[in-house]
Amino acid sequence: MARLPLVLRFLLILLIPGMITGCWDRKEMDELALVMASGVDLTEDGQLEITVQIALPTGIPSAVKSGGQEKKPIIVLSSKGRNSSDILGKMQLQMSRTIHFGHRSVIVFGERYARKGVNQVLDTFTRLPESRYNSYVLTAKGATAKEVLSTPYLPELISGIGMAKIQSNNISFGVKIDQYASALATEGRSATTGGIRLMEQDPSNRTFIIDQIAMYQGNRLVGFLEGEEAKLLRWWSEQKYKTRFTVRVEPESQRYKGIIGVELVDSKKKIHLNIRDGMPEFRIELKSTVRAVDNDSSLDVTQEENMRKIEMLLSTQITQDMEGLLRHIKNELKSDIFGLGEIVHHRRPYIWKKLKSQWIDVYPTTPVQVVSKIKIVRTGKTEKPAHAGSSK
Repeated sequence: MARLPLVLRFLLILLIPGMITGCWDRKEMDELALVMASGVDLTEDGQLEITVQIALPTGIPSAVKSGGQEKKPIIVLSSKGRNSSDILGKMQLQMSRTIHFGHRSVIVFGERYARKGVNQVLDTFTRLPESRYNSYVLTAKGATAKEVLSTPYLPELISGIGMAKIQSNNISFGVKIDQYASALATEGRSATTGGIRLMEQDPSNRTFIIDQIAMYQGNRLVGFLEGEEAKLLRWWSEQKYKTRFTVRVEPESQRYKGIIGVELVDSKKKIHLNIRDGMPEFRIELKSTVRAVDNDSSLDVTQEENMRKIEMLLSTQITQDMEGLLRHIKNELKSDIFGLGEIVHHRRPYIWKKLKSQWIDVYPTTPVQVVSKIKIVRTGKTEKPAHAGSSK
C-alpha cells in the first residue's frame, strides 16, 4: 500500500504534460499561401525583385472550372525592395494568407542577378524555418526569373512542379540548394546549377526548356555549358541517366553514315595529384562502361575486333572532348567546377595555404592530363546493323 502513492505520482508526471500541450503554432491549410517556386532578379535601377509562384487551393489537384470558365491554378506575385526581408514583408501585405515556403521545390536566379552575384537572398531563403534544403536551384539564361515563373508548362498545371519533376527525374542537370550552398562555401570548388531558358516560340505558346548548365566563379555567374560539353559535365557529376554520345567509326558512304551511338551505363573517375616545384599537376582517369544504342555503320559490334576498335575510338574521342571542356572552363570561364583546388586543399594543405589567395590565376595554367578507358558491355538485341541486309 505504501507504494501506491509513488506509482500515482509517476503516472501524473507522465499524463499532465500531455494534457497541457497542444498545437499552439498550428496553421490551417486555408490560412496559408503555398509557394511552389520563387525567383530573384536584379532590376535595371539596381533593386532586388523577388517573384513567387503561389498555388491556388482549387488548382492543386485538378483544373477546376467555375461558372463554365477554367480558373488558373497559380498566381505569380512580384515585389521590389532593398533586401529580401523587406521585399517579403511587402509581399505579405498583399496577401490575405500567410506566405509559406514549405512546399517550394524550385528557386530561379535571373541572369542579370546571377552575374552581379548571389548575395544575402540565398541566406534569407535558406534561413526561413520552413525552407526545404532539397529545393532545386536554376539559373535563367537570357531571361529574368519573373519571366520564367510566369511561363506556363503544358504537361503540368503548375510550372514550378514541372521544373522540379524534370530535375528530379535526372532528365537535366540537377543541383539542390544544399549542394549549391555547399559549393559556394567550399574552398577550391566552383558552384553549378541547371540552366533554364525560354523557347523562342509564339508568345502565346511560349514554354521553357532546361538544357543548359550554369557555371559560377565564387558567387557570380560566368557562363553556360550546352550540348556535348553539358553531357560531359553530367558524366563527370555522375548524372548519367540517358547520357549518350556518338562516335565516327568509318567514313560516311552512300549506305552508312559511319557512326555508332552509345549510352553511359556506369563510370568511375580517379584524380591523381602531383606537386612539381611547388605547383600542382593533375592526372584524371575516367573508366566507363557503355551500351550500344544505334549502329549506322557496316561494323558488327558483337565481333571482338570491331568492339575493340569502337572502344578505342570512343576512348580517344572522350579524352579529346574532356580536354576541350577543361580548356574552356579553365581558360575562358576560370571556374573550378571539378574541384581541383579543393583536392589540393585536402591532400596538400600546406601547398594550398600558399596558393589559396592566387588560385584564380594559378588554376588556368595548372597542367591536367586526361586518360579515358571505355568498355562496351551491351550491344542490344541485333548483332549486325538492322538494315545491313537491305538493298541499296
